[in-house]
Amino acid sequence: MMLLGWLGLSGALVSAACIALLAAVDPKRRGAGPTRPGLRRLLLSATFLPGLALGVAGRWSDFLIWVGAAAIFGWAIAALASMRRKPRS
Repeated sequence: MMLLGWLGLSGALVSAACIALLAAVDPKRRGAGPTRPGLRRLLLSATFLPGLALGVAGRWSDFLIWVGAAAIFGWAIAALASMRRKPRS
């Protein structure tokens, strides 16, 4: 018995990890100089690779789960990465 949705959710978690790494190495957020563009391109392509694999395999229900979950995880990561820490007084 195949568990529907688990491939899509695991693909979304892989994409979320890549998005989190992209947010961590973003030079605008860190206030540092430019980073290696090869690393950013690799992370960007790795973000979309699970969706491409699900689409090629014809797992359309998992593909739709991946699209929705990756979008929600991406928004959450962007919101958390943009939060500023309050200084303790």
